[in-house]
Amino acid sequence: MYAAESTAHGDSATLELRALGVRRAGSALLAGLSVSTSAARVGLIGDWSGLFLALTGQAELAAGTARIAGCELGYALARGCVGFAPCDAPLPPSFTIAEYLQHASRLSHGEAARAARDTKRVMDEYGLEEFAKCQLSQLVTYQRRALAIACAAIAGPAVVCLETPLRGLDPEAADYVVRLCGIAAQRSRVIVSSGVPSSPSPERSLLDGCEQLFWLESGALLRSGSPAQVFAPGAHYSLTVHGANLAAYAAALKDAGCRLSGRNGPGSYWVALPEQGTSDLLLDTALALELVVLELEPLFVVR
Repeated sequence: MYAAESTAHGDSATLELRALGVRRAGSALLAGLSVSTSAARVGLIGDWSGLFLALTGQAELAAGTARIAGCELGYALARGCVGFAPCDAPLPPSFTIAEYLQHASRLSHGEAARAARDTKRVMDEYGLEEFAKCQLSQLVTYQRRALAIACAAIAGPAVVCLETPLRGLDPEAADYVVRLCGIAAQRSRVIVSSGVPSSPSPERSLLDGCEQLFWLESGALLRSGSPAQVFAPGAHYSLTVHGANLAAYAAALKDAGCRLSGRNGPGSYWVALPEQGTSDLLLDTALALELVVLELEPLFVVR
């Protein structure tokens, strides 16, 4: 359980990473990652677990810098900049929802009367009143996610970070949690992570509600921009080519403005095309270098 009391960080970037490296138990989770945005709602696509592990002190910043709302990542929770909702945090089974929220609020500022007010307000806002006396051991997955979001937001932090809140949920439950993410965004800036969505889907709705997206693939930033830019039909492909000139092929695509990330071994890539680019660029370049295209599939298909 993590909750934080808000401080004034309105003029600072929502998320700023500069050549960030994160390590855990000797293994690199992130390396050389740079991101900067002041968007009020930020979507992180792909595996961003290294960022959240560093936020909660479970991984170390090995290089570069990281700030959320102007606060250094490692101090953001303790200093009241951030409220964090992990995907599936362990919960004390004998607590009720009301007791758990009161405890979270009390930890952030120490005032019993304020904790009672915060708990009532957040239960009203998130529609948790009918579950107030439920023990946490009785909650199903989507209710646990709802509680985590409410807990992260209860003290009104500058930024609420939500780690893959839709993971493993059925569409109806996921739609419910998407609505709660929108409620969190009414009082705080929001950073939310998700897997690569299908379209249409609750994940896609969640990300379409963001102002700016950052898509991480195999530890590299594959694409960023507005949802319309990131999910533009025909802009992203899974690509596999075979032949003797793989290095020259990758270099030629990068020179043409493509962004590549390795996927499943030599010659296998995720590709983000440049603006105005088409799949002909991938095919023509392969032909010129005498490579065989084994796979060329669009990642986002509008249905």
